[in-house]
Amino acid sequence: MDQNIKFEDVLTQIKLYIKDEKSLNEIVKAYEFAEEKHRGQIRKSGAPYIIHPLWTTFFLAQWKMGPKTLIAGLLHDVFEDTPATYDEMQKLFGLEITNLVEAVTKVSYFAKENRTQIKAQYLRKLYLSMSKDIRVIIIKLADRLHNLRTINFLSPERQQIIAKESLEIYSAIAHRLGMKAVKSEIEDLSFKILNPQEYNKIITLLETSNKERENTINKKIEELKDILINQKKMDVKIYGRSKSIYSIHRKMNQFGKNFDDIHDILAVRIITNSVDDCYKVLGFVHQQYTPLNNRFKDYIATPKHNLYQSLHTTIAAEDGSIFEVQIRTEEMDEIAEQGVAAHWRYKEGENYDVQKKQKDIDDRLDIFKRILDLENLTAHERDEIQQEVYKPDQVLEEIIQNDIFASLVYVLTPNGKVVTLPFGSTVLDFAYKIHSEIGEKTIGAKINGLFSPIATVLKSGDVVDIKTSVTQKPNHSWLVIAKTSSAVQKIRKYLKKELVETSGDLKTQNLEKIKTAKAQIEEYIGKKDLKYKLVDAETQLERLREIDYTNIEDFLLDVANDEYTIEEAVNLIYYDPDTNQNQKILKKLQDKKYKKAQLKDDIIVQGITSIKVIISQCCLPIPYEDIVGYVSKSEGIKVHLKECHNIQSEDKQERQVDVIWNELVCKNKQYDCGIRIEAIDRPALLADITKVLSHLNASIQMINANTSSDLMTISIKLIIKVANVDRLRQIRSSLLSIPDIKTVERILM
Repeated sequence: MDQNIKFEDVLTQIKLYIKDEKSLNEIVKAYEFAEEKHRGQIRKSGAPYIIHPLWTTFFLAQWKMGPKTLIAGLLHDVFEDTPATYDEMQKLFGLEITNLVEAVTKVSYFAKENRTQIKAQYLRKLYLSMSKDIRVIIIKLADRLHNLRTINFLSPERQQIIAKESLEIYSAIAHRLGMKAVKSEIEDLSFKILNPQEYNKIITLLETSNKERENTINKKIEELKDILINQKKMDVKIYGRSKSIYSIHRKMNQFGKNFDDIHDILAVRIITNSVDDCYKVLGFVHQQYTPLNNRFKDYIATPKHNLYQSLHTTIAAEDGSIFEVQIRTEEMDEIAEQGVAAHWRYKEGENYDVQKKQKDIDDRLDIFKRILDLENLTAHERDEIQQEVYKPDQVLEEIIQNDIFASLVYVLTPNGKVVTLPFGSTVLDFAYKIHSEIGEKTIGAKINGLFSPIATVLKSGDVVDIKTSVTQKPNHSWLVIAKTSSAVQKIRKYLKKELVETSGDLKTQNLEKIKTAKAQIEEYIGKKDLKYKLVDAETQLERLREIDYTNIEDFLLDVANDEYTIEEAVNLIYYDPDTNQNQKILKKLQDKKYKKAQLKDDIIVQGITSIKVIISQCCLPIPYEDIVGYVSKSEGIKVHLKECHNIQSEDKQERQVDVIWNELVCKNKQYDCGIRIEAIDRPALLADITKVLSHLNASIQMINANTSSDLMTISIKLIIKVANVDRLRQIRSSLLSIPDIKTVERILM
């Protein structure tokens, strides 16, 4: 890009919308201060350093930011790269601007210090500064945009680091804030550095087909102008819109589309004067062209999570061409391109209240309060989240990225309120998002009028009516069902509180039991006149250790719980019994040890000891499905689903025994499970399936696909790893949300 920008160029852009002389004089003063402080500093490109804050401010002026934001843009590097002090800045420019510059500086500092691996402190500062004053991130986006445009002057290694950070962090933030133009440019510039081969491939594809595509779109634009302006007398603007290079790459790779199948590479955009006109234009367009099924989206009635509003429809013309039409008002178009920056747009004479502006934006976006809530967790709570909810190498900032900056779905309450949730969220997540008390009592929901369990995965556009019960309460299986960290956190908090309360009662009960057992033993010793025949305390401790006890209290509790009789306890620990009594005690000890070992098995066989138990491969039961044990001739007990047809015959029913899942073991393991998917065959279907399974941490052990003779349908058999039946329901619900999948059922061979 052209490096030769002058302050006069920036000031000319500013004067297009700021007329107040006092504000303009303050901006000039800020430039003179920045130019003096940066004088003699040179960028890697060889240009004077002042060029960078000038370009940053130029971008902010293009977004029509207010004087204070522009001044902060000019000064955003003075704390970091010059001797300027906080007191000096406050005296010259006031507290608000100085704090704004300091916030940008802190974010920049952490970015440079920890860039090689995106450190927690850097990201926390970035997100927290954004939640307190959105202008910080707007300035950072302008700053990053110029750095990416001049990135070729850095070493290849640093280019890769900055581009990766930009694509993963800054483009996600720009997207969440609705700043589409910035997001697209950051993505394309970063993509060019990270994958130049793929970038150039798409450029070549665009250039090859560009002329034909542009001719087609231009023809459609003229047709629409004739229909809407000449015939219908509508006051509209109509022009073409190109898709970004990275978004084309994403569609080709993530959704398995061919370049020629992407119909919105060039689209027609129609700008109207009012919402009513948007719907009128839509009607006229559908009268003239054939709309494609399932390709109409009304983002005006149900805006996207990032403030975006528009009508989208894909239509087919008589000449066979297919193209997308976007219809929106002028204001919607500005917000679509600039997002929250449009809400901070300067208006002459308006008195800006930062907190009020911030709250207004948060009411629309619902992100700032959630970031602050996470930040305000105690250190202990943060550690708990990191250790218990996420893998060890994940940190709190990943919770923010996963919950707030991840791909989102938007669902509706019965009264029409839009609720945003991360992709893959369940009914349970939705309930907790509404209120913790509702979440704790949730038994399911009516989704689009049909009752669905709490594990059902939600899709954009679903109308969700939560159903509760006063007897319902959270359990540990909910930790598998919940997708959002906020819901998981609330469930864990409830379970922990319940455990503490239960433990308190249990501790009191156990102390009473121990006292009772001790008194009974002392009474027995007195009656049998054994008081002066007891072994010493050291010998008692040795005997306790031999049977895996570390203290007398645990042993006495087992005595109270009838693990040992009083006589056995005395003879085993306090007194030397005769040989016969000793054999009885040893037998009791062996039974006890077996009982403990039994707790390590996935499945407990009731009433049977020391017998081999295996899970049957014909039906592959998983926790906590109804199961039954079958006593085989050579393989011990084989565990089947109760409805498995292989054990339904009369002779086999006679060989069945009761078995149960051992929850203490099962909750930490995953099990093979067979499912069958029936679907309409299409390109990238398997890619969509594996993506959903990967997202839900269901690893594929085996896959087998067969197409029908007419090649229209496909049957896919899979063996996947799942934790339990609740997770299987969630997986099934997610798979059914994939286009063209008709059924997902359990395989019973």
